Amino acid sequence: MARRTKEDALKTRTRILASALSLFSKKGYDHTTFTDIAARLKLTKGAVYWHFESKEKLLVELVRLALAKFRRQIEELMPDGELTFPTVADMMVRNAEQVVSDPKGAAFFRLMKCQIRWGDESMAQVRADLLIDSAFGPKETFCRAVQSDIASGRVRNDANAEEIATVAVALWDGLVQTRLDGFLKCNMVSTLRHAYEAIWQRIRIA
Repeated sequence: MARRTKEDALKTRTRILASALSLFSKKGYDHTTFTDIAARLKLTKGAVYWHFESKEKLLVELVRLALAKFRRQIEELMPDGELTFPTVADMMVRNAEQVVSDPKGAAFFRLMKCQIRWGDESMAQVRADLLIDSAFGPKETFCRAVQSDIASGRVRNDANAEEIATVAVALWDGLVQTRLDGFLKCNMVSTLRHAYEAIWQRIRIA
């Protein structure tokens, strides 16, 4: 009986998180209440509070789960052997395809980009949670790849790995958002590949 109760509680918690993600991404974090989340699931507001003591705690959990999923996706796509700019670029193109084709991934991307005012004091805990993972991610991977390319003589010695990685991630971020917003008239995958190829041709040693 206890096991059944625990399983039911986990299912309810999962449903609350899914409802919150959908509402946060559509209505905005500030304009969504626990009452909205509960009503969508035909639960009481108290039932939501039983699982999450505040809206900030709920958002932190959404962030944690989304980052864990993103890490798994990146690890699965990570090229074998030595990192190079072209192999990491290919990985990020395939990851972009995953994000735009996954409804939950797309909803989380919209939430993080458009529906949260990160400067608000109430977002301090969420920002802190994100910073825990600041050493992990595409930018760090691009940096390591460019540094490896420089050391191996594939890329010019004066290439700035930090700048290159920042531009590479900004391209990914901008094209994914434009695609999800419905404003991208060209093919996202081929456009991103062309952009990364242009960077590679600019920094590589012929």
